[in-house]
Amino acid sequence: MRSIKWIVAGLLIAATVAAGCSGSESTKKVTVISGATLFDGTGSEPIVNSMVVINGSEIDCVGKDGECSVPLGAEVVNAEGKYITPGIVDAHMHFFQTGFFDSRPDAMDITETYPFPEVAAYQKQNPQRYYNSYLCSGITGVYDVGGMSWSIDLQEEAENNPKAPHVAAAGPLITPVPGAPFDLPSDKVLVTLDSEETGIKTVQYLSALGSTGIKFWTFDEDSEEYMQRVQATAEEIRRQDNQMIAHATTLEQAKAALRNGTKLLVHSVQNTEIDEEFIELAKESGTYYNPTLIVSAGYMLAFRAAADIAPIPVTDPNGCIDSRTMELINTASQFKNHPRLSANMKNRLEAFNPETDMTREIPLTNLKKVYEAGIPIVVGTDAGNPGTLHGVSIFDELEAMQSAGIPAKDLIVMATRNGAESMRRDNDFGTLESGKFANLILLEKNPSEDISNMRTLSHVMLKGKMMNVSEIQDQ
Repeated sequence: MRSIKWIVAGLLIAATVAAGCSGSESTKKVTVISGATLFDGTGSEPIVNSMVVINGSEIDCVGKDGECSVPLGAEVVNAEGKYITPGIVDAHMHFFQTGFFDSRPDAMDITETYPFPEVAAYQKQNPQRYYNSYLCSGITGVYDVGGMSWSIDLQEEAENNPKAPHVAAAGPLITPVPGAPFDLPSDKVLVTLDSEETGIKTVQYLSALGSTGIKFWTFDEDSEEYMQRVQATAEEIRRQDNQMIAHATTLEQAKAALRNGTKLLVHSVQNTEIDEEFIELAKESGTYYNPTLIVSAGYMLAFRAAADIAPIPVTDPNGCIDSRTMELINTASQFKNHPRLSANMKNRLEAFNPETDMTREIPLTNLKKVYEAGIPIVVGTDAGNPGTLHGVSIFDELEAMQSAGIPAKDLIVMATRNGAESMRRDNDFGTLESGKFANLILLEKNPSEDISNMRTLSHVMLKGKMMNVSEIQDQ
């Protein structure tokens, strides 16, 4: 990749004096990025030969070259021939999950080798490796839409960490399922909705902790009694000025979620094509749709690796994946004799083709219908699930969405502004506008021509700090 040309024009103090700053403002670094073709995240036409003026952590001005004043002493980045978009938002991931089965014993129990309590503790204590993976992949905001209660604490921790993306987190999920193997006596991922009181108290507790969203994990939509509990819980979510998130993969579950005011619908409707009632309900609720097209295939990739059929395919030229994750996936075949991997299961895994079977027809059809209906869409990977790795999976997800017929120029908006809106952080980032955080990425090729050009990422800027992505995981 071509290196960025840095030009320092005089003393930095001159820049701040010229800008009329005083007090603590006088210590802010002023950076100007000029010459790139810029996509601001709003869907507007790109700005050719653009200029971005950054004062400290925030954007001062975005426009064509010459439209923004350049203070004396500003550090100027000559980005001619490059492309700029806002930093990407992964609007669906899970910090408690590793990308393999050690964090999902419900899918394949390998707790004798990797005791789940130890895995869960490590996940809580070591989020930085994932922060690095996300920044290295151009992701400056992530939405953890379900995990243990400690994930909520990461919101403040990450905000105060200069090497962490912005984090929104929902915490434990509400479900009709009676417990799960990845719960601990001291902390839970799933809360069984056994009464209206349980739902109300859970919402009050998580909201008081500072959660961004309350997530329901599936619905017993045929039970009137259960749906009354959901309704009472949803009403408490609104009273707490929180927002409802729903995992719903069938059309009837999705409609049940929408009737209760869901703001973020995670996962595609997978059992049948959506209908006009679904579209109207989604519009009435102001719902964002997150298709997560590749996560199911990720499980197949992880099972294939465990069965010693083929390694999990990884494209990671910048070394974004942390060493612990790489060790997990490189040693997956140690479980080739696991009882979960029966002869029938291995036959299914052998028949799976990673080149052609990563997506399915109904989710792709429904994504295109949602797009054509004008329902806002976000990009979320469900990273942390087996075979869906933190950070780098964003590119596979974007390319899968493009294969559904979504134009690349609109995918840029979905991956930036819409994601920030779903996190309730659109006043802070998601678009390149004056007064917002200077979160952006530099690319070698035009992402509006083909979204796979997002892979030509060379640098990421977070709150005004520019980083070479190939160096982030090593720092």
